[in-house]
Amino acid sequence: MVLEYLLISLAGFLGSYHCIGMCGYIPPLIQYKPWILGNILYNTGRIFTYTFLGFVAGYLGMFFHSLEFQFLQKAFSIFLGVMMIIFGLQVLGNIKEKGVPGLDVIFTAIAEILSKFRKNPFFLGMFNGFLPCPLVYGFLTKAMFEANALKGAIVMFFFGIGTIPALMFSSFMFEKFSPALRKRLASLSGIIIIVFGIIAIARGLGIGHHH
Repeated sequence: MVLEYLLISLAGFLGSYHCIGMCGYIPPLIQYKPWILGNILYNTGRIFTYTFLGFVAGYLGMFFHSLEFQFLQKAFSIFLGVMMIIFGLQVLGNIKEKGVPGLDVIFTAIAEILSKFRKNPFFLGMFNGFLPCPLVYGFLTKAMFEANALKGAIVMFFFGIGTIPALMFSSFMFEKFSPALRKRLASLSGIIIIVFGIIAIARGLGIGHHH
């Protein structure tokens, strides 16, 4: 179990290079001194949101896994596995991230909200945690597969911990890491998500142990 959480943190670390393109502009917005404390508060806010979302996802998974019909439990496990593979392929770039109608309006609203919290990095991080991202979706699906609210929260906590280095030093990463290198690093994270998806499908098909 510890090894699995470490693997999740590693995936978060590698995958965060994919996120720099979307969220890397946010840390430089922070108007808080000292700089390091502002970034710690910002990342704490992000992890708070991820952990909360993981708790909710785990709770929902617990509800579905409590269904008496074993067929539904297996079907749900297979469905989550397929979703994880899709999100993993999106991170890899094999499947294009499709736009959602009205998402541009949501992004505009979020951008306005973020701009108001430049001097309050914790809340800046909290709102950042809600930004749409296939990497986050992939691990929220993993959290739901845990079928336990606490375990779901722990999954997203370790994921969030892994994303800290890249986003804390995003300005440095932009300068030193080429887009091609960031994409290659993120691809490894996509592979990890796909592996988790395959495990979920295997369990749904009765291969291996059930939770």
